[in-house]
Amino acid sequence: MTKPVIQVRELQKIYGDDGVQTPALQGVTFDIRQGEFVAIMGPSGSGKSTMLHILGMLDRPTSGEYLFEGKDMNSYDDDALAKLRNRKFGFIFQAFNLLPRTSVLENVKLPLAYAGMTQAKQDKLAMKAIEAVGLGHRVSHESSQLSGGEKQRVAIARALVNDPEVIF
Repeated sequence: MTKPVIQVRELQKIYGDDGVQTPALQGVTFDIRQGEFVAIMGPSGSGKSTMLHILGMLDRPTSGEYLFEGKDMNSYDDDALAKLRNRKFGFIFQAFNLLPRTSVLENVKLPLAYAGMTQAKQDKLAMKAIEAVGLGHRVSHESSQLSGGEKQRVAIARALVNDPEVIF
């Protein structure tokens, strides 16, 4: 059996405001191995988004352990987390998070620009991802000119463009 890519042990997240503490996650433990598809399900307010933010290293847990590829997330500073996110993760956000006055090509290239790739390599990889989601004919259109389904496909292309190990 392969070693887990993601290991979560006794994870907790507690939000505090004006002296009131609200637990979002309480003692969550699981492993995810390479190639697995995992769904996080539950009613509104059950901690699904909080869990995804922690797994995507966009937030930190209050306590517990989160290991990615055997390394504890808490051992990374914010800059190292950002670099790791850019190299290893792809995100498909519910609200798409596309730049509205920016072309499909530029939206998809965004993670590649953060990775410091040359323009020529960015263009090649972004076009490959855009073609893969069937939007080659819309590459120059601004995201504000797209239908909801097309925006979703741009978000998927952007999530896939770095060939990430994990897609959220």
